[in-house]
Amino acid sequence: MKFYEFEGDPALEPSARALDRSADFRVLRRLPRLEELWVTSMPARQPAIRLAVIDSETTGLGEHDKMVEFAMVKIALDPDGQLCEVGAPIEGLEDPGAPLRPEIAAITGLDDTLLTDKRFDEHVLRDQLADVDAIIAFNMAFDARFWRTRFPWITHPLICAQKDIDWLAQGHSERSQTALLAARGFFYEAHRAAPDAWALTILLATQARDGRTIAANLVDGAQRTTYRVRAIGAPFDCRDALKAAGYRWDARARTWWIDVEPTRLKAELAMLTDLHPSIRPNHQPLDWFNRHIG
Repeated sequence: MKFYEFEGDPALEPSARALDRSADFRVLRRLPRLEELWVTSMPARQPAIRLAVIDSETTGLGEHDKMVEFAMVKIALDPDGQLCEVGAPIEGLEDPGAPLRPEIAAITGLDDTLLTDKRFDEHVLRDQLADVDAIIAFNMAFDARFWRTRFPWITHPLICAQKDIDWLAQGHSERSQTALLAARGFFYEAHRAAPDAWALTILLATQARDGRTIAANLVDGAQRTTYRVRAIGAPFDCRDALKAAGYRWDARARTWWIDVEPTRLKAELAMLTDLHPSIRPNHQPLDWFNRHIG
């Protein structure tokens, strides 16, 4: 089901449609603009949930790096899981107090002249988030770290568009935001926060296999309870077995861990007990408040 009316060059559209019908070509279209979304002209429906779609640019990936740009798009879903409201992106810049490294400037498209003396407007951000039920980012583990550090008053539930949905079950082996959008027929120019947040908004508005939006499926996936299992005390010679079982290494906690569904928890704990007598299995319940917080 389409959710927009593409206002491209009318002279080129017949050629694009002809290519679309061919097995030899794929056509990628630019992202729909706000005014092209059908929800802007639909009768208002009472939203079932309001979401804030966010993206961030930072000075790096380290513990002491800072967020220098954010963007946010507010959307709402109706009780049928369809997009019923969408707002224009809001964005902000902030001076990190030190020059950007050349590689960060190249990645983000930002430079020191754009950031000098800038400060995020927290009053605007608080106002915009006041009626939001949950926050979505494509890689929420990354964004949450910087948003919670800079804005510790934010306590909303968090949704990760990369991990809180089974993309393979949706027909996608792709894992990046750019690749997922390309698989759904769109292209865009990254890497500033506002274009990235808008791109994620469009991805969320596309249709999932159940007929609802990807956003609605993400809300369902984020609210489920899962468990983080840790292999406390696992010796070095268990490393290959744990990696093969899907465990990841937490360098700060110095343990191997994996997230599992409730139906797998008992078997996972038993596997660790059988793997080595030194392993002390530990498990922690996760939901959309703590799943993506390091």
